[in-house]
Amino acid sequence: MLEILRVHIARVPMERPFAHTAHARARTESVLLSLRWQGFEGWGEGAPRPYVTDETAESAVAALQALDTALLEPLLAADGFSGAVAALASLDLPRLLGGLHRAPAAAAALETALLDAVCRRHRRPLADVLDACPWAADALAAPGGAPPVSQVVDLSRTPEELLGAMPDAVRARLTHVKLKALPSPEETAERARSARALLGPGVRLSVDANCGWEPEHAEAGARLLREAAAVDWIEEPTTPRQWTVLHRIQQAGMPVMLDESAVDPADVTWAAAAGAAALVNIRVSKCGGLLPALRTAVRARECGMRVQLGVQVGEIGPLWSAGRTLAARLADLAAVECGRQDEWFPEPLTVPPYRADRERHAAPPPPGMGHGLRPSPALAPHLTVRSAPGADIGRPARQPASSETNASETHEGDLWTSHGS
Repeated sequence: MLEILRVHIARVPMERPFAHTAHARARTESVLLSLRWQGFEGWGEGAPRPYVTDETAESAVAALQALDTALLEPLLAADGFSGAVAALASLDLPRLLGGLHRAPAAAAALETALLDAVCRRHRRPLADVLDACPWAADALAAPGGAPPVSQVVDLSRTPEELLGAMPDAVRARLTHVKLKALPSPEETAERARSARALLGPGVRLSVDANCGWEPEHAEAGARLLREAAAVDWIEEPTTPRQWTVLHRIQQAGMPVMLDESAVDPADVTWAAAAGAAALVNIRVSKCGGLLPALRTAVRARECGMRVQLGVQVGEIGPLWSAGRTLAARLADLAAVECGRQDEWFPEPLTVPPYRADRERHAAPPPPGMGHGLRPSPALAPHLTVRSAPGADIGRPARQPASSETNASETHEGDLWTSHGS
């Protein structure tokens, strides 16, 4: 039996804003979902971003509320852990939830919750899901470590303010730095020169324009960056899926990384056919969950493209755990992002809390069954409850106990107040 218990919108203020050419964010916004499958509760998360997948928090909630759980029959009928993973991998959840207008963030919330419950039912960590996918074996490395994580310099700080403030030993351990581009390609080139002077030649440097430059400016900007700052690749230099423009940028000698232009394997296939990219930034929410992200990484590898494992800014918990799980196992990653939840949210939003070793640039996945996380009490004041499918929406997150509280509300409350595994 599968029952969706509650859908929440979480809007949490950030201690420091994060800015790029497409958006400035001062609070996170995630859709959180709790469900019960075969008696075990799962907790999931999606991060809707209109400028990435055309989803809002409200549209993702609506998609989840409209879901007929009978459509998940392959999962309900699956036998054993591997069977449940195979059944879930066979479902196109973004299409199931969104129809012609795919709903990847809503799908990520549902899928991460389902995988959490499946893993807890079978007493498995989330990493075991990857090994239950034989179709992905060639894209996976052996267990045993996590690659170093990148440093992202957004527009709220200059390279000097962030990189220059690092102790020399910490800066020397960096392997990759991503710079967010300014609206002006010329000013972006100056920003890249500053970063390169601080880093020296041994650190990979990329620039992310977040689709913010017009096509003619994108080509000029790529040329400036190549000539002036020894930038290793440029990410999404113009509006999404401008395959011809991206092909010309690559032909001129600047490798292109896709992000907003690649939300599924079909996008990767189109880009490869056009010679429009050398790398792909994969993010769990953007792709529709852990398994679609893995499938997109497999397709990129088949097309000869390297993968960066990225994040959505301000992920609450299940998304960053799923991302860390993928980062620890995907082979030959070009770069790994990990977010700065420890800086943005001083009061931890999960149990156990987000942790990253900022001196050694390491962020391994959390231990435990499932994705290893449960919400902390600090998260509760920032939630708006959007009820179970078919119920009224818009009630406050915390409701006084009463004799009218239904079984779903009581059981779901256990998830948000008990923090063991």
